[in-house]
Amino acid sequence: MDDRTLAQERALGFTPALEPIFPGLDLARDLVLERGSGGRDLKLVRGVDALAQDLSIAFTTALGVDVFDTNLGFDGLNALVEATPSVLTRERIRVAVIKLLQREPRVRRILDVKLDDGRLTATGADTPEAAELRAGRKLEVQVQIETIADDRLDVRIGEVPNV
Repeated sequence: MDDRTLAQERALGFTPALEPIFPGLDLARDLVLERGSGGRDLKLVRGVDALAQDLSIAFTTALGVDVFDTNLGFDGLNALVEATPSVLTRERIRVAVIKLLQREPRVRRILDVKLDDGRLTATGADTPEAAELRAGRKLEVQVQIETIADDRLDVRIGEVPNV
């Protein structure tokens, strides 16, 4: 391991690798085992990969449901269940994203939060992906952050339905 990788791992940590049980559906994750010289052991993710995995889990966990860490989770569900105009719902989701990222000590700065509902495209042209987002009333959330190890990380949270 080079010095940069070691410094990154020290700053961002490591964690057991967790893979989705049902790929494409973020319903549950399972520990991953790998063969080593001493038999089977937990597979670990390190550095930026550990942070990305932890953020993915935080965004797919409702705020307060983890009895071991009640500060873990995403509060966007409350914005979806209350009867508010879609513009306010999107802004409440944006605020929930920002709050979650601010609670993460490995995130130094939030550089960008994008909410894409398919109505605005960079080129102004309609694309099949944009039409699908509009038709399904989905909101794609993407964030760009700077870590305490000076890395930039792009995280696609995925689609939030019924927005």
